[in-house]
Amino acid sequence: MPTETCVAAPLALAIVWEDDAVTALHLAWAEDRQADVTTDGGRAMQKALARYVTGAPPAWPELPFRFDGLSPFARKVLHELFRVPLGQKVSYGWLAARVGAPKAARAVGRVMAKNPFPLVYPCHRVVGTSGALTGFGPGLDMKKYLLELEGAG
Repeated sequence: MPTETCVAAPLALAIVWEDDAVTALHLAWAEDRQADVTTDGGRAMQKALARYVTGAPPAWPELPFRFDGLSPFARKVLHELFRVPLGQKVSYGWLAARVGAPKAARAVGRVMAKNPFPLVYPCHRVVGTSGALTGFGPGLDMKKYLLELEGAG
């Protein structure tokens, strides 16, 4: 399967497909990228991204995300993260407690750093206990943008 690129300025989201499953999403600033979607899943993601950048709920499509290679703990954290609503920030410690490991905030941070599906599994909504913006693969400027877009800035 191809790698498809969804673009809804100012964001671009590359979908990496392997054997009819999504193995990764890569979030970046759109800059001069062009949309290139060829599958039904890619077209659905393009529509959701276009809704998202307008501030509307994106209604992310139910794509076949592949969680192979992730530990049971990481899967649990990501599934709980998926439930964090648009416009809400949570702390690493809060997320750790939600998965039954209240002292595992740093482990949650490691899961966020390796999140293969950013935006859909919204690791940008996880902040430090004080509310400080902390690490985010595409950069803290993007994290701030996403939170402001969602009304959680």
